[in-house]
Amino acid sequence: MNKFKVQMDQTEFGSMKFDKVDQLAVMKEIRGTQNRGRKRKKKFPSVILTTMAAAAILFILLMQSPIKDQIEAGKSKPDTLLSQSNDPGLVAWSQKNDPQKVNKTSESSGIKVTIKEIMYDGYRMAIGYEVQSKTKFVGPVHNPKITVEGKGVSVSDSTDSVESQITAFQKETHSFKGVTSFFIKEKLPEKFDVKLQFFSNQNLLEARKAAASDKTRGTKGKWEFSIPIDQKGEVYTVKPKVSTTKNSTKLSVEQIILAPSVTEVSVLKEDKGRGAFGGANYRLLDDKENLISVFGNSDYSGEEKKGKFILRATGKYAPTDGIPSYILVQPFSYNDAENNPNQGQITIKKITDPLPMTFPQNNKAIVVNKIEESKDKKRLKIYYKVKGDLPELRSRFLHLTIGKESNGGKNLLMDQNLFENINSNESDKVAEFNTGLRNDLYLSSPNVNPVLYKEMELKIPINKKDLIKK
Repeated sequence: MNKFKVQMDQTEFGSMKFDKVDQLAVMKEIRGTQNRGRKRKKKFPSVILTTMAAAAILFILLMQSPIKDQIEAGKSKPDTLLSQSNDPGLVAWSQKNDPQKVNKTSESSGIKVTIKEIMYDGYRMAIGYEVQSKTKFVGPVHNPKITVEGKGVSVSDSTDSVESQITAFQKETHSFKGVTSFFIKEKLPEKFDVKLQFFSNQNLLEARKAAASDKTRGTKGKWEFSIPIDQKGEVYTVKPKVSTTKNSTKLSVEQIILAPSVTEVSVLKEDKGRGAFGGANYRLLDDKENLISVFGNSDYSGEEKKGKFILRATGKYAPTDGIPSYILVQPFSYNDAENNPNQGQITIKKITDPLPMTFPQNNKAIVVNKIEESKDKKRLKIYYKVKGDLPELRSRFLHLTIGKESNGGKNLLMDQNLFENINSNESDKVAEFNTGLRNDLYLSSPNVNPVLYKEMELKIPINKKDLIKK
């Protein structure tokens, strides 16, 4: 049996089976991400909740530095497709930069695809687009073939799932607006012409009903574009020489990439025997201890070498607002089931139950203290406090449903403040829903046990002299 698979199955992910409310299905329905063409990948709960609004990240900046000028330049630009995406990196980039306006259209198989805007920051390319057809139902385009100066360019970690699109894909439609982005690791010129070719358009609503192995999904065609690109921003790499060891576990950071639309961190965990903690989830904070939002799928790979099991995790986080003096890397578990005697218990409260409502999470809790309906009876605000550490993790497990059962996520109502709530380490939070007060609404939360392994925290100094420009 694959020892890497066994190791991954023994993490907290394997213990998060809240079957009574279909916890994993609910979380997947909230922010599922489709990443294609990648190997040895495990979708942990952190990556299910991808594509979020940008956090306000405050850093100590290197004053009078060209690095600061490149990363900070610009001002808020809120009205682009990229700024409306559910990707915290693109939203943060859009607050300081304008994407290039393109407005080029290609038609094939009765479907028009228009690229409205594009950006490239030296590490990531993102496209805002619109799809239209008079006769066919349409959806996202993704996975383009990319050519620069006659040479094919490899990309990775495409972020273009339906949940990250601007248009909520709840019914079949003849018009669709969306954003797709991907990471380019090789160095490209600062100015170049890119050729983009898309070969299918996918009606995701219909695709959800079909088998995953059905290769006939989507409309085949060829939508081709040639676009001049000007790079906006600079990319820097840090290779830290910091590690910490506890018992038989050694933790180190291999590399940090600082780009205008993303912070990428690669962490190496080496275990010999029973490790100091399970899994490989990492939380980032800046030098003011503000949370740096995670998004997208983390990439995991493992190997056994000289009696040690080595697990490498590469995660993507919101961009830093300039260059920080240091970054804190904190390992955590979404659910330490072994130390949770109430594992699997679900607390369900009717929306009309007396306040305050308490939802236990091991020896911590979420406490709902106020419920407020709008004057037009179309919106509902739920004020709650997270009593315990890791409030951004605990808040992910409070759900509002129509009826007691989630029905695989179909009865789940979306928190309009979800991004803010799961990207802020503030304890006081407000959830807002597009519904009035009704008797069949229920709040629920499983008894989870998020744990922060503070003793394994890594403080990574970032010195100007150590920065490597891409």
